[in-house]
This record gives sequence, C-alpha cells and structure tokens, in this order.
Amino acid sequence: MLDKPDAAKAGLYPRAVTPSSTRLSFGRFLSEFSQNPLRTHPAATYHEPIVLSPIRASSAKAIFLMDPPLIEEVLLNRADEFHRSELEDRLFRHFLGRGLLTSGGQLWRWQRRTMAPLFRASEMANYVPAMVRAADEQIARWRDAGGGWRAIDRDMSETTFIVIARTMLSGSELEETAAIRQATEDFLSGVIWEGAFGLLNFPRWLPHPKTLKMRRAGRKLRNIVAALIDRGAKTGLERNDLLGHLLAARDPETGDAMTQALVIDNLVTFLTAGHETTAKALTWTLYLLARSHEWQEALRSEVHDVAGTGEIEANHLPRLKLTQQVLKEALRLFPPAPVLSRVFIKKGQIGGIPVEPRDMLFIPIFTVHRHNLLWDDPTKFDPTRFTADRERAYPRAQYMPFGAGPRICIGSSFAMTEATAILASFVRTARFDWDGKTEPEPVSGVTLKPRNGMRLHVSMVT
Repeated sequence: MLDKPDAAKAGLYPRAVTPSSTRLSFGRFLSEFSQNPLRTHPAATYHEPIVLSPIRASSAKAIFLMDPPLIEEVLLNRADEFHRSELEDRLFRHFLGRGLLTSGGQLWRWQRRTMAPLFRASEMANYVPAMVRAADEQIARWRDAGGGWRAIDRDMSETTFIVIARTMLSGSELEETAAIRQATEDFLSGVIWEGAFGLLNFPRWLPHPKTLKMRRAGRKLRNIVAALIDRGAKTGLERNDLLGHLLAARDPETGDAMTQALVIDNLVTFLTAGHETTAKALTWTLYLLARSHEWQEALRSEVHDVAGTGEIEANHLPRLKLTQQVLKEALRLFPPAPVLSRVFIKKGQIGGIPVEPRDMLFIPIFTVHRHNLLWDDPTKFDPTRFTADRERAYPRAQYMPFGAGPRICIGSSFAMTEATAILASFVRTARFDWDGKTEPEPVSGVTLKPRNGMRLHVSMVT
C-alpha cells in the first residue's frame, strides 16, 4: 500500500480535487463540500479497501467502500440489508418524485418492468439513425461557425437531449427544449448545497443559498412536462415510445393506470438524467482525446476502415472496438455518476466494521476507478485496459460506470450505443484540441461535470 504522501505524489486524483489527509473542521467541510464533494473524500479512499469516517452533526458513521468483492456483496448479495439513503431522497424527491430512479420496492419493480422493453438490446439498432442524425447536425453547427473554441459540454448536452426527445418521445422536436434545459440546469446548480445540508443533518425546512432557485426550477420543469403529456395523450395515436409505455402501464395488483404524477416523474427523469450522463461521458471523452492525438487519429482511422464515408449504421458499431475501448477508459477516469450511497437498516458488520441502523455506506465510484490497489498507473489514459481479455479479468465491481446490481442503470446499453455512434461521427469529421494548460476540475453532483465548463478547439478534417 502507498502511504498518503506517496499517493498524492502518484497523482491518484486530479490536482484540483486533492483531498485532505486530516479531518476537516465543520466550517472547512461545509465550504469544501459545497464547492465539490470529491474534495471531502478521505485521502485513504484512494489506497485503502475500506475507510471509516464520522458524519458531522450525527451519531451515525460513514463507511467508504472501495473493495470490489465487498461492493459486489453489498449490491448483489445483501441488497435487502440496505435502503437508498435519505440523502438521495432529499436531493431528488421534489424534482424526480417517485419515478424509476428514486422509488423502491414493488413500485420500482413495476416501473422497471414497464420501461424495460424500450431498452432491450434488440431495440438499440432502431435508435442509431436518430443518434447519427443528431451528431451530424452538431457537426453542421460547428462547420457553419467555422469551428474554433467551443463550449463542448453545452454542445454535448444539446446533442444528447435531441436524441432523447427523438427516440423516447416518437421523434419529437420539442418546442420546450431551451426551457427544459434551463430549468434542469437551475435545479442541478443547488444539488451540492442540498447534499451538504443533508450530510450535516440540517432540517429540511432550513433553506440554503440555492433553495428558492431549485424549487422554482423543479415546478417549472414539471409544469412543462405535464403539458407535454397532455399534448401527447390527445394525439390519439398508438405510441410505442416511453410516453406510450407510461400511459399504457397498469398496476399488476390493482389494474390502475399510472398516475399523472408518476408519468411526470419518469419523463422528467429521462429528459434530465437520461441525457446528461451521456453528455458528460462524451464531454470527458473528447477532452481526453484532445490531449491524446495518437488515440484520436487511431479512432479516425478505425471509423474510416469500418464505415468509409457513408452514414454510420448500427451494424458498424460492434466493429468499432477501439472507439468503445476509448469510451470505457473515459468512463473509468470520469464516471458520469461518481458515487452511490446506501443506508444500513439493521445492525451488522461490513468488512469487519460493526454497523448500526442509519449508518451510511458510500461507494465512491470515482475513487474506485482510480484506486492504487486496483489499477496500474491509475490516472493514465490507457484504453488498452479494455481489450476483451483484460476487461474479462476485472472483478465485476472494479469497473461500474453505470452502477451494479439490480439497480444498474436501465439505459446503460442505450448510453453506450449512443456514445459510440456519436463519437464515431465526430472523430471522422472533426479534430479536437486542448489549450495545453487548463485542467478542468471534475465536480461531483448528480453527474460529474467540469467546473466552469469544457472549452475545446474544433476544426474540420473532412
């Protein structure tokens, strides 16, 4: 094992989020967490399998778990001993309600079954044309602007939002796109503050600096989606999209239709989290490629070899092996969902540490993916880690950009298909460059975003 000074020297975490090896004071904790929760993760989480830490203003303990076999035990074999944390409920209840991402028990299982047909592997090929079209439209915007320095994070958010609208809402060109994106951005701007107040056990009625903005944004977004549902329901058409599945869903026990509130909850979930995770994955991937021109050129050659100059099609994607290796390595270094949390519901132990009900368990995916005991040269961008033979050798919970266990992201196959199709379209046509000095700080919120956005230089190569 590395001691703390050696771990820092080895660069196991980006410079901007180097954690403290000492216990933070109350004021320092609140200050650091409100800027970026990654800064408050104990330094030992990058080189120990399990770390125990007290939770301020509470008698509960926080356990950070980085050991893959123990993580697998928790998420697969002992899932019934944990609940989703009150922290997550506090973060999302007013925004996402009781939809698939936030519900539990029978309600969660029913919703999962209802939406599963949309994400079967056999359905993925049907979505590829819409994904490629959205990528081509973004390329056209870059070309029309003459390339130059671009806010790549915003470009990726726009592209993936269009994909969600066209694939999950029967090809819709949403008039409300700008309003939905702005409301989402306004809500997410306060998530870190909400998380800090939750960890510190502050009462829910106590406002923080972003409370009013978050609540207004949540109401606005839900009102927009409610109007969208009314519009869709009045078309009288047979729908085989997400909205159609939600409107047709019936409770298996009562036969009741899904309430409008629950339909809203799920549409809000997919219109926000459903596209933001892929947007951030593409943002970080393009950043890494902008810093690694040899890999960028290798991908460009692969896409030309596989698809030539014609439109990228679904049958091309399995042959874009380097492209998928690059995406997987980017998801390792910058996982879109950087942490999972659970709460213990009964007395027991984990990894030899005794636990009590209400103790918190954190699985910091960001640090698991950069852990010194799990990866050689953890911060190096090395897509060869994900050749078929090497990937098969990893324990299941060593690499989990989409989570693991029964609650693994329902859209993981959709996200990888989308990211592969869009990335291949981009690198075949455009070149991405970095300014050579700016190292964006990854900030842990609902997704892992670059502080102050991501600016890359875009130029056309064909």
